[in-house]
Amino acid sequence: MPDRSYLVVDRSLKPMPNDIVVAVLNGEFTVKTLVKSSAGWMLYPENASYDPIVIRDSDTFQIWGVVARSH
Repeated sequence: MPDRSYLVVDRSLKPMPNDIVVAVLNGEFTVKTLVKSSAGWMLYPENASYDPIVIRDSDTFQIWGVVARSH
């Protein structure tokens, strides 16, 4: 049986810095940590093999929802 992972995404939460978000960047969905830096807003991957993504003014960008954290 394949491994299965689930995300609970709350579209009613306001995204805050350091939240894990589901974002749409230039038409592609991604799950990353939203970070505010001196360079502006960035999306950080959990996988160190991938580079952070700087959100540019020319990008089409939307936060689709915030990943709910369990207590």
